[in-house]
Amino acid sequence: MEDPRFLLARVLGFATSCEGIDAVVQTGSRARGQRVDALSDLDIELIGPGAPLLAGRDEWLADIAPTLVSIHLDNEDDEDGPGWPTCLVVFADGRKADFTLAGPERLAAMKEHGLDELYGRGYVVHLDNTGITADLSPSDPTPPEREAPDAEGFEVNQREFWFETTQVPVYAKRGDLWPATSRLAETRELLLTMLEWYAGTRSGEPVDTWHNGHHMAEWLGPDHSRIPATFARYDADDIIRALRATADLYADIAARTGKTLSLPVLDLHDRVLAHVDAVYRED
Repeated sequence: MEDPRFLLARVLGFATSCEGIDAVVQTGSRARGQRVDALSDLDIELIGPGAPLLAGRDEWLADIAPTLVSIHLDNEDDEDGPGWPTCLVVFADGRKADFTLAGPERLAAMKEHGLDELYGRGYVVHLDNTGITADLSPSDPTPPEREAPDAEGFEVNQREFWFETTQVPVYAKRGDLWPATSRLAETRELLLTMLEWYAGTRSGEPVDTWHNGHHMAEWLGPDHSRIPATFARYDADDIIRALRATADLYADIAARTGKTLSLPVLDLHDRVLAHVDAVYRED
């Protein structure tokens, strides 16, 4: 893979020569100096009035280094502000880099309202041609606070989980294994949300659950040993086995979380698994 120092130097060279880029800010593991290994990618923000104009174009990447493949994403706005476009690229020798192409409003908003979660975890300013990064607050490595679910959100998660669970055996029985595994994956996504809520109840200290299940072995605790059983081979019997393991874990975690947060827990585990068996074992 490309040397990340070489790529960073090439990015800075490009940014210096590109009209309309005021600053280059690095985020992610390399900015934090934590969890960095030989495979770690680069997370780079190109900031300035000209940066968003690079969206959807590939020719500027060649000014940094030869590429293997790249994709461009138009991100939607949300309550926190504009969804700046991103370019995700794998360079020719395999190093991945994620570029955020943001206008100066991105930094102006953080000066006014405080750092967002990404910058709060850690950032490094590598280039600032106009002083645009001045007065940014320093990063804070303290895990971000996660809101506990309210009664409605807790119930919705449970209803969706048990509904998805009822559908997996339908496809498994038919031998339609791709949608069966897809529905099983949906149950794991709902399980992940419940696991994150549960992790927040395990101690009085903030727990960093990251995103997409990253570093789960560190924040989940002993129940992490039950996670492998929730994955299945491309085989109907094994999909049903994994589904039952997922349902058992989900029911346990939901019960503990609901008890701690004084939220209602739906008593559906036994009835839904009886349905799973009835559908899958039916002759």
